Order: sequence, then structure tokens, then C-alpha cells
Amino acid sequence: MFAIVKHDHADEIVALSGAYLERRESENNLPYGLARTLATDPHYFGPEPPLLLSALEHGEPVGVAVRTPPHRIVLSRFDTAIETAAGHLVHFLQAQAEQVPGVVGPEHEARCFADRWTSKYPGMTAKVSTRLRVFEARRVVDVPISPGILRHAELDDLPLMTQWVGDFAETAIGAESDPAKARANAEKYTAERKLYIWDHNGPVSIARESRALENGTVISLVYTPPELRNRGYATSCVYALTKRLLSGGHSFCSLYTDLSNPTSNHIYPKVGYVPLGDSLEFDFVPEDGQTVSC
Repeated sequence: MFAIVKHDHADEIVALSGAYLERRESENNLPYGLARTLATDPHYFGPEPPLLLSALEHGEPVGVAVRTPPHRIVLSRFDTAIETAAGHLVHFLQAQAEQVPGVVGPEHEARCFADRWTSKYPGMTAKVSTRLRVFEARRVVDVPISPGILRHAELDDLPLMTQWVGDFAETAIGAESDPAKARANAEKYTAERKLYIWDHNGPVSIARESRALENGTVISLVYTPPELRNRGYATSCVYALTKRLLSGGHSFCSLYTDLSNPTSNHIYPKVGYVPLGDSLEFDFVPEDGQTVSC
């Protein structure tokens, strides 16, 4: 028997489905990290209540779906027939009158959900927004390091960090320019002591520890401004941060790369990251182009 459980608080999804997600913790780092962050601060991602769903088969968790409005719904790996699970998810969301702008998740799971969703909404199609690959490092490989040191971002860095956080959002994830949001995020990340700078006579590259998991953590927001690229700064920053986090008690670090960016996909394996699987982001848009199927 298949069932979808809607949780009122992230503590509940962590308690019910956390152990399942930890079986493939790096591959599930996005939904699991979102849920764990929300369990600590329900409003971390904004004032709208999140959507927190566990999928159960014969009473046991086989997958989760998490959404922090206004973003896409996020799927974990599913340990069941995903075609069937996607159908149940879409039916549940329709019954709850939930509208989602897209989906992100492991490639097969995301494709099947997108196919089921668009089949229920004539005139809508699913377009691939980004092709992603998830990597994991449990040790670092020593590489030549560029001049500089790794340090935390400080209050004096806020003007530049605001600019770089905004630039990253525009160039890496295609977000519209929003200086106020960039400033708020830069302030938040700096206050959390999770935004790091590779400093060579001033900031030259950044990276962020973004989602703490049960056994590991996630690195994101790796950014070097165009005029400072091709000098090894991002490699040095990711290497040093990964080494620090692993030596600080985390069993692993994981991260996503955009498969359209050959630079990032080259950097991470050099310092010890190994690929685990591919994910897809789909946007649901009026029908005028590519469609998807399971």
C-alpha cells in the first residue's frame, strides 16, 4: 500500500524519513538539508509555510518531497517504482490544490514527476532548466594551492560579498537581479560564519557551507569574479574549505555542479570529489517546446 504523509513541521519529516534519506545522504543532500534547516528555523527560507511530504510503502519511507515557496518541488531518491510514486505524488498535490513551478531531483525521479505533472495539465510542458551532477568527497587530494588563505567573511566584507552573492545568483542559477535579497543573504551567511573567502591581498574567491546533514555537509556558492578566474583561486578555496570541514568532524562534503560548466566539473575531481549521480531541474511552462517522458 502506498501513502503520502503531509507534515506540519520539518521535525516530523526528519523523524520519519531521516534514516531513509541517510542511506544515500549525499544524493539526498538537497531535500534532507532543506528539511533539517527548516527543523531548526521554520522561516529560514521565507515566511510561506513549506511543503513537507513523506512517501510510504507498506508503512516504510521510500522517498520525500520538499518545497520552499516560491521554488520548485525537490525530490529525493525513491526506493520504489518511481512511475507509480510520481503518480501518487501528483494526485496528492492536485487534491491539495498545490501548484508547483517545476521540479528538481535525481534524473529519473524528476523526469517521471514532470511527465505525470504535465499530463494532468493540458497546455503545460516541462523544460529542462539545468543539468546537475552531485559529487561527494570523503578525503581531499593535495593539489598545488594558489597564494592566499581561507578565512571567514567578516562585516567589513559585506559590500563586496553582497555584490558577489548577487552575481552568483544571476550567473550560476539565473535569478533576476535583486540587490536587497543579495544583501540579506550576504548578511545571513556572514552572521552564520558559513561564508568563506580565499584571500590573496583581498578577497578573490568565495564558497559557502550551506546545508549541514546528519553525517556530512554541503558546499555551495563557489564564485570567482570573471577578472580573477583561471588563477586557481576557486580550486584553492574549495580544497581548503573541504579539508577544514572534513577535519572538523564531518564524514563527507557534497556539492552540485552545473554540467554546462566545464570549469567546475574539472575543479572538484582534482581535489577529491567523486560523482554519484545526475539530477535535473525542470520548469513547468506553457506548451511551446520540449516535452519529457519517463
